[in-house]
Amino acid sequence: MPFNPIDDAQDFTRIINSGKTVLIDFHADWSGLCRSTSQQFSELSDTFFRIGVDFYRVNVDELEDVVMEADVRVVPTYMVFKDGKKVGHATGVDGLSLHKLMGSYMTRCEVVA
Repeated sequence: MPFNPIDDAQDFTRIINSGKTVLIDFHADWSGLCRSTSQQFSELSDTFFRIGVDFYRVNVDELEDVVMEADVRVVPTYMVFKDGKKVGHATGVDGLSLHKLMGSYMTRCEVVA
């Protein structure tokens, strides 16, 4: 499942408050690390989409108001949102850390469920 871009601040607010679990990749086109983890992000989106997690991307150079609201300080930054609240994040990560972020989130979900 491909991930979708977030187009503006209203789109961001609507998405994080949708009631669904969402993972957002805050990235920059100029970042080598962002480019290198993009494929892993895409592969995770295929896997986690099947269990109800939606994946989105925010280009930090295009949506500065969203970046400030989310308090993004480095790229890439990955954040998991549920019901408008940030429930997990990882910054400046490699692909393994991204897998750990989603694994720890899913573990919390399984414990609660």
